[in-house]
Amino acid sequence: MTLSRRAFLKSGFAVAGLTSVDAFASPWIRALLNESNSYHALYLNKYLFNDLTALLAKQLHLYQDSDVHAQALECVSKVQDEGVIYQRLSAILANSKLNMQLLNMHRLQDLQVRFSQYLTEFTQMQKLSGYLSFGLPDSEFDPINHLPFFNGQTYTMTHALNESYSPLQRADFSGVVQPTELIGKTPKINVSSVELAAIYDGPHSYSSAEFTSMMLRIKQVMPSGGKLVMPLFNVQQTAHKHVVSVFNDWKNLLHGRSWHAAQAQRDRLQSVTAWHKEMKVYGYKVHAVIPLDENTMLPEYLSIYEKV
Repeated sequence: MTLSRRAFLKSGFAVAGLTSVDAFASPWIRALLNESNSYHALYLNKYLFNDLTALLAKQLHLYQDSDVHAQALECVSKVQDEGVIYQRLSAILANSKLNMQLLNMHRLQDLQVRFSQYLTEFTQMQKLSGYLSFGLPDSEFDPINHLPFFNGQTYTMTHALNESYSPLQRADFSGVVQPTELIGKTPKINVSSVELAAIYDGPHSYSSAEFTSMMLRIKQVMPSGGKLVMPLFNVQQTAHKHVVSVFNDWKNLLHGRSWHAAQAQRDRLQSVTAWHKEMKVYGYKVHAVIPLDENTMLPEYLSIYEKV
């Protein structure tokens, strides 16, 4: 069962009308919900713009005093096409003084700490012989590194980033577990059983074909009762779509990805319920759904599935 998001109800978005019948009478909320351009919906309203920049600061280390935001606002106010906006934002980042490698290191450190608390529960409850993760650019940032001694085989399926976006190596932390880094589409996994798996960048980051291939691979090595952990965006209505689309675009911009790649991820966004139905096809049932951050406008959850 999906838990409520108390802070989401207090955010500029919810106060603006997502949960209040009275607020739907607001002209600018009606305009927001009717707006087809997600950038216009968020940037051209000062309340939502403030919420958005606070979110980008908290989750992506793109701080509110950065000149990037003022340039982005000017760009969005002058351009109609979302693809053109994305490409211009990419140019703004490329010409900024931001250290993208340092920024991505801090962001991945946050992710590492954020998810390790949830993985700890599984490693403490039972002895695991195998762990497999996807969605990280470097195994050094795998949350499994933070856990108490892990006796099983650990693997991280990494994806390479352009050198200028690759996170700096950590000098402040030496992991207690060092997973084997796998690179390429079909590397060999030398483990007979994987009781715990994670997709840290979420299923929307992969095409339907890619995700199916990934799930079949996990299914082959995971026994019944094994757990799969992954973050999900709960996109149920237009307002959710606007927030998640722009936030996810910024994540892709910070990875140096093209508009084509970002647009493909947008097309994969759907509700948590829809993801549950898709996971059922692969033989997984819902174990738990946990709100990841109740103090932002982002409808993001950690979904934990159990193999039937």
